[in-house]
Amino acid sequence: MINEKSISVIIPAYNEELLIEKTINTMPDEADILIIVNDASKDNTKKVVENLQKTNEKILLINHEKNEGVGSALITGYKKSLELNYDISVVMPGDAQALPKDFLNIVNPVANDLVDYSKGNRLKHKDVKKIMPRYRLIGNTLLTLFTKFASGYFHIMDPQMGYTALKNNMLKKIEIDNLIRRYGYPGHLLHMLNIEDARVCDVDITPHYGEEKSGLRLWNILPKLFFLLIYLFFRRVFKKFITRNLSPAGISYLLSFIILLVVEPILLLRLQNLYEINQTVPELTLMLVLNFLIIFLVLFLFGLMFDVQENKDISIKKIINE
Repeated sequence: MINEKSISVIIPAYNEELLIEKTINTMPDEADILIIVNDASKDNTKKVVENLQKTNEKILLINHEKNEGVGSALITGYKKSLELNYDISVVMPGDAQALPKDFLNIVNPVANDLVDYSKGNRLKHKDVKKIMPRYRLIGNTLLTLFTKFASGYFHIMDPQMGYTALKNNMLKKIEIDNLIRRYGYPGHLLHMLNIEDARVCDVDITPHYGEEKSGLRLWNILPKLFFLLIYLFFRRVFKKFITRNLSPAGISYLLSFIILLVVEPILLLRLQNLYEINQTVPELTLMLVLNFLIIFLVLFLFGLMFDVQENKDISIKKIINE
């Protein structure tokens, strides 16, 4: 418990028999309950946790009958935390990548009502280039850029980091059952939080890679994640800025989308038809294509400017921890 706020810690686990015990045994005392969600592990993860339960009454083990993905494990954990009426839901990876020394830094901003959601950020650490594998650093940097647009939190970094804290009062406002079950859930969660105007901050933490070996092939899923994040961007704009409230950001974005998706294709088709007939490029039509492209860029940039401004109050600058 912190600041009279009860703390549930959700630990999604899949084939973590080597590291789950270390994760649990190094948990800070402030954690009131440990909700371990075993996502149908094929190894001895379940047995390891059951043995730990005999001496640790804080452990609550939930077993999935089939592997459903880390997003699904989080849904299970979040719903159990709500059911048990805890105030804050902390998420920690089951592979001991989340260092216990960062626990209070992650939770305190939420417990002290500075934000609704805090997340770890490894990319600001001075030794990140030495500690984080290069391929992960590159992929994470690219995902950070796309996630800024998809979520509306333009200040956040390291969106894939699964070390987070969330107010359960805010959790009740989002449709957590709709969270993406597998890869892409961090960006989707931020997207849902932004629509509800949740205050979000980054917390600088230490990157840590030890015995953990990820089965994730980052370059295989990056294209899917990029398309997902582009979809989430359009969805956020329409839901937050157009359907709920036709704001300056919504108007600018909407006009730019109409030009890009309707006007430009019509003009390009007209340009092609005239070229096939006359075997020359019609200058007037070409000028219209170029002019509307410039108008699209201007409107989109205005939309982006208004977007950043309208999200300013909920984009809390990173919490500096001593």
